[in-house]
Amino acid sequence: MKQLNRKQIEQRVLDLLDEHDVTSVPVPVERIARSVGLPIVETEMDADVSGALIRSGNLQGIAVNASQAPVRKRFTIAHELAHFLLNHVDKDHVDWQFTVIRRDGRSSEAEDDQEMAANFFAASLLMPKDILRQDVELHQRFDGEIHLDDADIGLLAKRYKVSEAAMKYRLQNLGFMSWA
Repeated sequence: MKQLNRKQIEQRVLDLLDEHDVTSVPVPVERIARSVGLPIVETEMDADVSGALIRSGNLQGIAVNASQAPVRKRFTIAHELAHFLLNHVDKDHVDWQFTVIRRDGRSSEAEDDQEMAANFFAASLLMPKDILRQDVELHQRFDGEIHLDDADIGLLAKRYKVSEAAMKYRLQNLGFMSWA
């Protein structure tokens, strides 16, 4: 299957939010995952593994590392949901009709197209562009410049129930903050 570009992924996310009547944050990612047939199970995992999309026959679900912070769990659920909705298949983890796509340190290294797409989908879902733009515009100065300091990023992260690092990265990707 052909990899979707960022614009197509953003549209998939908008459609998903619309389909689930999501108009405010925090996005109920757990409810969305369950509604598309992905139960969520928290379980003990190696420290470097955040979660996994599990498929076996007609059974499927998301396993999340129980020891990680709630914001990390939310991002992992969104990331695994992306793998599911974008029809990603990890050929390295297929064994007897049992497929596992793991979210680990490798997924954040931006080397694998499917992992980058899943991360972008997750960020887009948890921090919807239009809602985030409205929140960011509250920080617009009289001269039109937007100024966000660490405290502002922290408050936005808390409002969206994401990590500060995820919020900062999303703000930079959307052009609301410079990469400096």
